[in-house]
Amino acid sequence: MLNIMYTSNWLMGEFRDIYKPYGITPQQYNVLRILRGKHPESVNPSEIKEVMLDKNPDITRLCDRLLAMGLIGRSIDAENRRKMNIVITDQGLHMLAQIQPLLGERQALILSRAGLDYGLLSDLLDELRG
Repeated sequence: MLNIMYTSNWLMGEFRDIYKPYGITPQQYNVLRILRGKHPESVNPSEIKEVMLDKNPDITRLCDRLLAMGLIGRSIDAENRRKMNIVITDQGLHMLAQIQPLLGERQALILSRAGLDYGLLSDLLDELRG
């Protein structure tokens, strides 16, 4: 278990360097990725939190920062004024388009230097989570 946690932290570090020049965190990237998957529809914060990789983030604060950077838009739901609707902006989509190839290159590098059967590893990790 310790090795799995160590490897998870190592992988996060490997990819964190890619996000840094764009001024976003891995959690913010994850929010943008989720919103891109729903685009052009809007999503409310609880829906985002349900599918996030990190279940502990303060979604409101993450979205506030992304809004300040112009990467997302936010509006109050017309039917339920207590509910927020969040959508990715063109600027957010553009940023993801720039980051995606860099992530792919880093992933390919990591996979090639390890020489493992990643399908088997993925299956074992899925089995571990039950």
